Amino acid sequence: MRKITPFAPSILVFFVLTLLNPAHFTCAAGTENETDSVEQRRSGLLLLPIFFYTPETEIAGGAAVMYYFRESGSKPSSRPSSILPSVIYTQNKQIMAELSTYLYWKDEEYYSEGYLAYIKFPAKFYGIGNNTKEDDEEDYTPRFVRLDLSFQKRVRSGLYLGMRYELERRKLTEVAEGGLLARGDILGSEGGIASGAGILASWDSRNQVYSPSSGAYHHASATFFKSALGSDYDFNRYEVDLRQYFPLSSSHVIAFQGYARTITGHPPFQMVSLLGGQNMMRGYYEGRYRDKDMIVFQSEYRMPVWWRFGLVGFAGFGDVAEEFSDLKLSSFKYSLGAGIRYLFSPEERINLRLDFGFGQGTSGLYITMNEAF
Repeated sequence: MRKITPFAPSILVFFVLTLLNPAHFTCAAGTENETDSVEQRRSGLLLLPIFFYTPETEIAGGAAVMYYFRESGSKPSSRPSSILPSVIYTQNKQIMAELSTYLYWKDEEYYSEGYLAYIKFPAKFYGIGNNTKEDDEEDYTPRFVRLDLSFQKRVRSGLYLGMRYELERRKLTEVAEGGLLARGDILGSEGGIASGAGILASWDSRNQVYSPSSGAYHHASATFFKSALGSDYDFNRYEVDLRQYFPLSSSHVIAFQGYARTITGHPPFQMVSLLGGQNMMRGYYEGRYRDKDMIVFQSEYRMPVWWRFGLVGFAGFGDVAEEFSDLKLSSFKYSLGAGIRYLFSPEERINLRLDFGFGQGTSGLYITMNEAF
């Protein structure tokens, strides 16, 4: 079992004050006159001191600015576009400088996502496969730059089709002496460039982007990494992500997710399927188990409790393997847990969340923003 480091008291006090005083960190565009009050509901600026905790980072802090807006003339109920730059430093000496964009225009006829990041992220490698042992753990430090761009067009109500480009350049700056990565036995241990392009399709009928209570989100993509695109690795990646949200009453929700990923060819070890993390199979260190193929099923029950606070319970099971035919239900890992929600932004339904999840001989605590799925 992974030991959870206690919170520093000053960080905990700061976190509580943030929860109880969200107005201190929020400002909306416009002035106080009546005309601008309409615009305040269409756009806003969230100045966010970042604090979170995951098994991969331990205590992490930083700052972000989230600007959200709706296109002039669009419906008040239209989905908001957002631009989010952030800088984060963690207790494990990880550095993340990121810029994320989510843009809708022409009454949501077009949608694009952009992600640019510089990351130095000391992490743990346990080998490849679904039977690796805790004793196989070895530390390594990658440094990489990542660019991810996608563009989608609505072809009918809720259905989008589009293209994607992904570029990642990695270098391992530190590896464990005598380990698999130091010996160069693992593809990707010498670093390199992965460059790929592909197609994607998504169906989105959610009533909210950040914390949906009804509707569905289905996504499928195929990305091809080839030398013709400047890639040092030759592989193909296929993903399917199916999410459904059912309102059980005016405020209770049950959510389901099914996720499958398969990779053909020869991917670097950093880009195979990773089980675990804050969104997928909570309780497992992200990458504790990794291989080409992965399938995961998750469910979550969400309910309000008092004022802006709510509770959730979640369960999941899944596994990784070199081939889908090697996956066996009898060997699937499980994930169980519960969490607390605080509605940070009632207008946009943005939640702060605290989750505790556990699995087979492992557990993890997560403090972060937005729902897992």
